Amino acid sequence: MADINEDDGISPSEAATIQSKKKFKIFNEGEVDPLDGDTKYFPNFNWDHVRTWIAIRRADKYSDEQIHELAAQDVIMLEKANGFRTYGSVEEGSLQAAKRIKQVNPKVKILFYLNAMVHYGDYAANETWKEEWALRYKDTNELVKWRERMLSYDHFNLDFREWWINRALEMTAHEEIDGIFIDGICKVDHRKYVPPGHAEAYLSTANELRSRLQPGKLLIGNAVRAAKRGNCNLKHLKYLDGSYLEGWQQNKDTIRDTVELISVMGKQKRIVMLTSSPMGMTEKAKAELASTKSLAKRYDIISEFIDFPLGVFLLGVEAFSYFTYHNGPPDANPRVLAAYDPTRFKEVTNKLGMPTGDYVKEAEYILSREFEHLKLRVDIEKQNAVLTPKEKERDEL
Repeated sequence: MADINEDDGISPSEAATIQSKKKFKIFNEGEVDPLDGDTKYFPNFNWDHVRTWIAIRRADKYSDEQIHELAAQDVIMLEKANGFRTYGSVEEGSLQAAKRIKQVNPKVKILFYLNAMVHYGDYAANETWKEEWALRYKDTNELVKWRERMLSYDHFNLDFREWWINRALEMTAHEEIDGIFIDGICKVDHRKYVPPGHAEAYLSTANELRSRLQPGKLLIGNAVRAAKRGNCNLKHLKYLDGSYLEGWQQNKDTIRDTVELISVMGKQKRIVMLTSSPMGMTEKAKAELASTKSLAKRYDIISEFIDFPLGVFLLGVEAFSYFTYHNGPPDANPRVLAAYDPTRFKEVTNKLGMPTGDYVKEAEYILSREFEHLKLRVDIEKQNAVLTPKEKERDEL
């Protein structure tokens, strides 16, 4: 997972030219939700405070302290490259991590990572992978390679589809795995790499997986993007229970549109998983962050820059929306010193309460909203947010 890049068919310059949408919708007039808006198996949610999620990996074995950190979240997405050095494969490494997390908190929803297009190593399933299933350019017959090194999947190939679907179903057969996270959905229609009709072929794969998914299991994707052509990829929410949101920080319009996307998704009973990192950091703060060897100090530094991304999230938040805030890659290797736990920030754990209404548009790029215990006002152009608690009490008292 990464912010908008050329591999997703969206360049930052292109994102800057996309005009603001006036209204987003998942379903057309009169269209029935194929998932019936069923939230029975969704992650835990209440309005006590901001609800959180984490994307994480560690190639060997998580420490007990890290397991307790992960168990304190509502959703954990076990990224690629989990546990293969200790357990022999990503599948087994992810399963063992999930079992340990569930022992601490059985209510956490745990998602297994599966990429829609990119063929990654260290999975046990790769033993039955056939290179003839890889996507090739039609004109040269050469293999398509993401970032010039990773093979691409071909959803026209029916044998590949069955292999890919079974990878998901074998993992969700485990009690500890609550669902699948499909990454790379924005790549399925990349005009530079894939042939015409490939997006529709992928949809056939995804819909078949949905139809065969065990009852009670979730399907989340990296699909919805404010900078994505058309309707921001909302069409994928017809088979997905929700979407991860990244790449939203490109410009003032993608930020404002992301607020509306969060709201629309929530009101249509879809899970929102917004990822964020420090915005508006001073050069001094960047230098301190790069030089410190203390993880605690890194958390302190980035805590000064959480208000704006959190404010953007809160403007649109509805039930079953989850927030994460981090610095560095989603890698729990202690040597990386990645700050990945959003519950470390008081702005996240402070009292929130139910919203008193939707966000209010005070000006073109100035939005505000109130909750039972919080007022916020966000200036998107200046990337500034003011979060004002209505009471002095905090959760820790």
